[in-house]
Amino acid sequence: MLVGVVVLLVAAITAAALAVLRRRSWPETPAFARPRPVTSPGGPAHDPNAGFFTHRAFLFRKRHFFVGTGCPPALVADFRSLDVSRREQPVRIARHGIRTWWWYRDEFYREAAGLGPDDVLAWVRDRDRRLLARQDRARLLSAAEEILRKRENG
Repeated sequence: MLVGVVVLLVAAITAAALAVLRRRSWPETPAFARPRPVTSPGGPAHDPNAGFFTHRAFLFRKRHFFVGTGCPPALVADFRSLDVSRREQPVRIARHGIRTWWWYRDEFYREAAGLGPDDVLAWVRDRDRRLLARQDRARLLSAAEEILRKRENG
């Protein structure tokens, strides 16, 4: 009887100690990463707050965490393979509620429409094409204005 009580007491103390160590080993959630309600599913959007950080926890084990706008710290188990894959195609980093965060090249994107890697890649390529077209149009207008200014002054 006494042995059973001692074993139960030791098990309870061990469980409590592990719970305290786990709580202390999880990083705090930054203000921008606190969960927010999603009013409507949206397509991909660049997330300037998203990124990785390392955290040393119990027994100084180095762990990688991802955090983004509306995404509290999420443990990333296979950081090295994701780092290699993201150079060729978008990789899903985290999911919180209906939101998903993707990593492609050097940028992070969030969406709530349930897209796959091919959809995110198409969206990123379309965004890049639009940006290049906008830059070309700005250069063209600037050159045209310069030519008109030279005609008026010359």
